[in-house]
Amino acid sequence: MTEREAPPPGGGRTPPQDISAEQATLGSMLYNHPIALEGLAALAADDFYREAHKQIFAAMKTVAAAGDNVDLITVTAALRQGGLLEEVGGPQYLMALMNEAPTPQLVLTYAEIVRDRSRVRKLITFAASVQERGMANPEDATALLAETVTGVLSLAQGGAQAKTASVTQGWEEDAVRLHAAINQPYGVTAARSGIPALDKATGGWGGMYLVVMMSQEKAGKTSFSVQNALTSAIQFAEQDEGMRVLVIPLEEGRQSWIRLACCWLAQVNSQLSLPGRCPPEQKEEISERIAEGHGLLRELPVTIADRVRSVDEAVAAIQVEQQRGPLGLIVVDYLQRLSEGAKERESLTQIARSLQTVSEDVGAPLLLSSQISWDERGNPLTYGSRGATQDASIVLSLVRDVNEKKQKKDTGIIQCHAARSIPEFGELPYFVDYEHGSRFHDVEREADSYEYTDNGRGQRW
Repeated sequence: MTEREAPPPGGGRTPPQDISAEQATLGSMLYNHPIALEGLAALAADDFYREAHKQIFAAMKTVAAAGDNVDLITVTAALRQGGLLEEVGGPQYLMALMNEAPTPQLVLTYAEIVRDRSRVRKLITFAASVQERGMANPEDATALLAETVTGVLSLAQGGAQAKTASVTQGWEEDAVRLHAAINQPYGVTAARSGIPALDKATGGWGGMYLVVMMSQEKAGKTSFSVQNALTSAIQFAEQDEGMRVLVIPLEEGRQSWIRLACCWLAQVNSQLSLPGRCPPEQKEEISERIAEGHGLLRELPVTIADRVRSVDEAVAAIQVEQQRGPLGLIVVDYLQRLSEGAKERESLTQIARSLQTVSEDVGAPLLLSSQISWDERGNPLTYGSRGATQDASIVLSLVRDVNEKKQKKDTGIIQCHAARSIPEFGELPYFVDYEHGSRFHDVEREADSYEYTDNGRGQRW
C-alpha cells in the first residue's frame, strides 16, 4: 500500500500515534452501521495519523451523510468513486482492517486512544507555532499569551470546530438539561440584577447568554454592574453549589471595583471612601463599616480579572476561570474599553460576538455594559453596541432623569429594547440610593428586603 503520511517534525522524530488503535477503530466501524455512527461522532478525519486512514474515515462519513449504511461494500464503493481505493490499499486492506478489530463493540475505547494521540500531535504543532510567532514578533507578548491560553484551552476542550450530529446522539444529556431547567424552583434565577421589578420582568439572567445594558456616560453603568455581580454572588453563596461571579472591570480596575463593592455591601456613600472626602467626625464609623463590607466581600464567590486589555485576554480569562470551576455570571464593564482606537466601530461588533460565543461555550450569562448617546432627534448613537444588540439575549438601557438645569437626578427608567427568550416589557422606573452604596431600587424599595445573616448580626445587603 502507498502511504502518504505527514513528515516528522524537526529532528526526524515521528509524532505520537497508535496505528493499531486506528486500525481497530476503522475495522470496528466496518462491521455494522450503529458502531460506525459511534465512531463518526467521536472522531474527525484529521484525528488519524495515517493518510490512508483519514481517507477511509472520510469515505465512511460520506456514506453516512448520503443516508446509506456504513459497511465494507459501501465504503469500498465510495473510495472507488473518489479514485482513492487503490491509494488506501485496495479492498484487501479494508478486509484486513476488520480483522484488526478484536471487539467491535469497544470502538469508543479504540477511538479514545486515537483522539488522545491526535491531541498530543496538535499540541506539539501548536507549541511550534507559538515559538514561531514569538520569534517573529517578540514585542507583542500580551497578545501572544492570550492566543496561547485560548489555543491550549481549545485543544483541551476538543477544539471549537463545527460538527453535525443526529438529534438522537447525546439525547441523555439533552434530556438532563431540559428537565433541570424545568425543575428549577419557580421564580428569579440566582444570577440577577437585585432590582425586584426588573428581576420579576426578566426572571433573572439565568438561561440567557449576552445581556447588554446600554447607558449614557456617567449614568450608572458601573454601579449597575457592581450590584448585579454582588447580588448574584450572594445568591450563589446561599445556594452553595460552587457557582462564581467573574468580574472584568475594564473601566474602574480592581482596586476601584473593590472599593465600590465594599461600599455597596456596607451601605456607605462611596464618595466617603475617596481620599480626603470623609469628614473627621465620620471617619471612625465609616472605617468600621467599610471594614465590615470588606469582610462580607471576602465571603462571596467573586473573582476579578484585572488588567485585561483586549477581547482575546478577556476570553482567555473567562475560559481559564471556567476550567477552575463553574461560572454563574460574567460581568464585563464596559464594551468600548476593548475597542481599538480608530477601528472602534468596526471592531466592537466582533468583540461583542466573541464575548457572546464564550458565554455560550461556558454556559453562563455575560452582562456587558455599553456606552450610548443620543442625537438631536432622540435617536440612539450606540458607539458600536448595535453589533452587540443583534445577538444579545436581552438589550436594556439605563436612562437617567435630568432636571431643568440638565443635571442628572437619582431617578430614571430601565427600557427593554429587545428580548429573545422572554416577552419584551415596557419602562421600569428606578432610583439610585447613593447615600447607601449606590444601590438601585425600584419604586417600592423592595430591594431593602434582601438580608444576609451569616455574620450573626442580620447585616442588610
